[in-house]
Amino acid sequence: MDIRKLTTDDFEACMTLSEYAFQFVLNEEQIEKRREEFASHNVLGVYEDGQVGAKLQIIPFQTYIQGRSFAMGGIAGVATWPEYRRKGWVAGLLKFALEEMNRNKQSISFLHPFSFAFYRKYGWETYVEFKQYKLSTDQLPAKKPTLGTLRRGNPELSVLKKVYDTYAERYNGTLSREDAWWENSVFAKKGSQRAVYYDEAGLPQGYVLYEVKERKFTIGELVHLNEEARQGLWTFIANHDSMIDEVTLKAPANDTLAFQLDNPRIQQEISPYFMARIVSVEQFISQYPFANQDSPLQIQLEVEDAHAPWNEGVWQLNVAMNGTASIWKTSEPVLEDQTLKVDIQALTAMLMGYRRPAEMARMGRIDGPAEVISALEHAIPERETYLLDFF
Repeated sequence: MDIRKLTTDDFEACMTLSEYAFQFVLNEEQIEKRREEFASHNVLGVYEDGQVGAKLQIIPFQTYIQGRSFAMGGIAGVATWPEYRRKGWVAGLLKFALEEMNRNKQSISFLHPFSFAFYRKYGWETYVEFKQYKLSTDQLPAKKPTLGTLRRGNPELSVLKKVYDTYAERYNGTLSREDAWWENSVFAKKGSQRAVYYDEAGLPQGYVLYEVKERKFTIGELVHLNEEARQGLWTFIANHDSMIDEVTLKAPANDTLAFQLDNPRIQQEISPYFMARIVSVEQFISQYPFANQDSPLQIQLEVEDAHAPWNEGVWQLNVAMNGTASIWKTSEPVLEDQTLKVDIQALTAMLMGYRRPAEMARMGRIDGPAEVISALEHAIPERETYLLDFF
């Protein structure tokens, strides 16, 4: 298998493959934007008969985890020509991508799967869900007066970024967005209309990106930092009731909109979304902020990771009282009363905050002494996962 790092000379071949595999056609302007993005991505391909037979790209991102920014490799654009499928090429590309991300110190990776089962074979695991709402106008939250002001129009990007960053840091797995991402992805995909809620002091506390078309109010992004901003934004949305018949939006899986309605019987659906994978146990855990401890914590982790051999083995994890972690691979004999056996998927799900250690133990996804599982349960801070973006 001839795997190569592709260059801008391969752009047309990759674009042709993407258009065929994902069944879309771009105009000239969109193609030029893709060409610019291509140059900044790490694109890997399999060459066969002098052409690109399969490819994927690693997009460099930063993601918030426990309030800290981590370098993340976003896997996207995975495609193979039909005549070359089922030859193990994508498996080879994924293994090569893990090596690339490890070299580039991207300690965590996200992707949007066509099949969860397929990517689980290579160490990725579900890490986030979202809740999809559809409300008729008579189901919308009651209009309530607030002390702040709602301003519709085109706010400065810095205003939206300030609100978004404060909001995103509250979750695990959100993107730390660069300006180009706002312009080329967020604004391009989430509606042409924008409105910001400012509190009584004139500080931005929330915003909505949306589109009103064919009597539908489609919310691309709804972000609020407090209850006042939430009420102010929903009052603004409800004031469109003479123009619309329904409102749709996506929200975090733990969102409480239905509970706060007079009639909570609204249409809502929870859907699995993206997957995550720890690329480097050592890099990831070394920068992971654990919870404060009453006394220093020592745990042995016996990690199983068939596709990233640098993760495989027994690790000594020490967590200081201030939550700072140090970890190293040990050749000491395994201490059964201090060792937690875990595969890379389960470790990822727990450290991302998507599943708790006690829950994983009940499902048989991790194995170890009850004391060790309890210690890890208290060491991992509780924080919900969310992702507002797509790639």
